[in-house]
Amino acid sequence: MVGRIKSGAKALFAVIFGGALFQIRHGLKKTIIRDRPDTIEDQLYKIARVTGKSEYDVFCKSAESWPIPSDKIEQDFKAYLLHQSVPYYVVDFVRKNKKHIDELRLPLF
Repeated sequence: MVGRIKSGAKALFAVIFGGALFQIRHGLKKTIIRDRPDTIEDQLYKIARVTGKSEYDVFCKSAESWPIPSDKIEQDFKAYLLHQSVPYYVVDFVRKNKKHIDELRLPLF
Protein backbone atom coordinates (compact mmCIF):
# COMPACT_ATOMS: atom_id res chain seq x y z
CA MET A 1 0.00 0.00 0.00
CA VAL A 2 2.77 2.43 0.97
CA GLY A 3 4.62 1.47 -2.22
CA ARG A 4 1.65 2.46 -4.35
CA ILE A 5 1.35 5.82 -2.61
CA LYS A 6 5.07 6.47 -3.15
CA SER A 7 4.91 5.54 -6.84
CA GLY A 8 1.77 7.66 -7.26
CA ALA A 9 3.49 10.61 -5.60
CA LYS A 10 6.53 10.14 -7.87
CA ALA A 11 4.27 10.09 -10.96
CA LEU A 12 2.43 13.19 -9.79
CA PHE A 13 5.72 14.98 -9.14
CA ALA A 14 6.98 13.98 -12.61
CA VAL A 15 3.83 15.35 -14.26
CA ILE A 16 4.00 18.63 -12.32
CA PHE A 17 7.73 19.00 -13.05
CA GLY A 18 7.16 18.27 -16.76
CA GLY A 19 4.36 20.83 -16.90
CA ALA A 20 6.56 23.45 -15.22
CA LEU A 21 9.38 22.80 -17.70
CA PHE A 22 6.92 23.12 -20.59
CA GLN A 23 5.63 26.45 -19.25
CA ILE A 24 9.17 27.79 -18.83
CA ARG A 25 10.14 26.70 -22.35
CA HIS A 26 6.99 28.20 -23.83
CA GLY A 27 7.52 31.49 -22.00
CA LEU A 28 11.15 31.75 -23.12
CA LYS A 29 10.24 30.96 -26.71
CA LYS A 30 7.54 33.63 -26.69
CA THR A 31 9.95 36.20 -25.24
CA ILE A 32 12.68 35.40 -27.74
CA ILE A 33 10.33 35.67 -30.72
CA ARG A 34 8.80 38.93 -29.47
CA ASP A 35 12.15 40.56 -28.75
CA ARG A 36 13.57 39.74 -32.19
CA PRO A 37 13.75 42.85 -34.38
CA ASP A 38 11.58 42.81 -37.47
CA THR A 39 13.35 42.03 -40.71
CA ILE A 40 12.61 43.68 -44.05
CA GLU A 41 10.61 40.57 -44.98
CA ASP A 42 8.53 40.89 -41.79
CA GLN A 43 7.83 44.53 -42.55
CA LEU A 44 6.85 43.76 -46.15
CA TYR A 45 4.46 41.12 -44.83
CA LYS A 46 2.94 43.62 -42.38
CA ILE A 47 2.46 46.22 -45.12
CA ALA A 48 0.77 43.64 -47.35
CA ARG A 49 -1.53 42.49 -44.53
CA VAL A 50 -2.59 46.00 -43.53
CA THR A 51 -3.22 47.24 -47.05
CA GLY A 52 -4.87 44.03 -48.22
CA LYS A 53 -2.48 43.94 -51.17
CA SER A 54 0.13 41.39 -52.17
CA GLU A 55 3.84 41.73 -51.58
CA TYR A 56 4.20 42.21 -55.33
CA ASP A 57 1.90 45.25 -55.08
CA VAL A 58 4.16 46.59 -52.31
CA PHE A 59 7.11 46.20 -54.70
CA CYS A 60 5.21 48.15 -57.36
CA LYS A 61 4.28 50.89 -54.88
CA SER A 62 7.91 51.07 -53.72
CA ALA A 63 9.09 51.59 -57.29
CA GLU A 64 6.83 54.61 -57.87
CA SER A 65 9.45 56.94 -56.37
CA TRP A 66 12.19 55.50 -58.57
CA PRO A 67 12.57 55.23 -62.35
CA ILE A 68 12.17 51.44 -62.37
CA PRO A 69 10.62 49.68 -65.40
CA SER A 70 7.90 47.11 -64.72
CA ASP A 71 9.95 44.21 -66.11
CA LYS A 72 12.72 45.05 -63.60
CA ILE A 73 10.15 44.99 -60.78
CA GLU A 74 9.07 41.51 -61.90
CA GLN A 75 12.70 40.30 -62.03
CA ASP A 76 13.39 41.73 -58.57
CA PHE A 77 10.24 40.14 -57.15
CA LYS A 78 11.21 36.74 -58.55
CA ALA A 79 14.67 37.15 -57.00
CA TYR A 80 12.98 38.07 -53.71
CA LEU A 81 10.87 34.91 -53.80
CA LEU A 82 13.81 32.69 -54.68
CA HIS A 83 16.62 34.22 -52.62
CA GLN A 84 14.97 36.66 -50.19
CA SER A 85 16.98 39.47 -51.77
CA VAL A 86 15.21 42.79 -51.36
CA PRO A 87 16.03 45.52 -53.93
CA TYR A 88 17.18 48.98 -52.89
CA TYR A 89 13.93 50.75 -53.76
CA VAL A 90 11.90 48.43 -51.52
CA VAL A 91 14.41 48.84 -48.68
CA ASP A 92 14.12 52.62 -49.13
CA PHE A 93 10.31 52.44 -49.05
CA VAL A 94 10.31 50.31 -45.90
CA ARG A 95 12.93 52.53 -44.23
CA LYS A 96 10.90 55.68 -44.94
CA ASN A 97 7.72 54.06 -43.60
CA LYS A 98 9.30 52.12 -40.73
CA LYS A 99 7.77 54.34 -38.05
CA HIS A 100 4.26 53.68 -39.35
CA ILE A 101 4.93 49.96 -39.73
CA ASP A 102 6.29 49.67 -36.17
CA GLU A 103 3.22 51.40 -34.75
CA LEU A 104 0.97 48.66 -36.11
CA ARG A 105 2.13 45.97 -33.63
CA LEU A 106 0.64 43.17 -35.70
CA PRO A 107 1.64 39.60 -34.94
CA LEU A 108 3.43 37.87 -37.79
CA PHE A 109 0.92 35.00 -37.91
